[in-house]
Amino acid sequence: MGRMDSIWGENCMEFKPERWIKDGKFVSENQFKYAVFNAGPRLCLGKKFAYLQMKMVAASILLRYSIKVVEGHDAVPKMTTTLYMKNGLLVTLTPRLVSTNAS
Repeated sequence: MGRMDSIWGENCMEFKPERWIKDGKFVSENQFKYAVFNAGPRLCLGKKFAYLQMKMVAASILLRYSIKVVEGHDAVPKMTTTLYMKNGLLVTLTPRLVSTNAS
């Protein structure tokens, strides 16, 4: 679908990023033109649930542990299309002291 001339025109095989620039501004196409990802690029049916689940796990970990980057570890991002740590991220988890005030 991404290279069909019936959808994108005669020059569908050419790299032309200016297709999406009108009057100096980005103009997106109809998201249903590229339905491979459920009606638009970067749109996923489970995206909202995945983010909710990720936040719940992060909150659960942060509630139970103190997290510190290992001293001397070179924590730098790797610049790619998806941002991640160049050398990973070495951390130490220390259990938090939880007060057990039973009444």
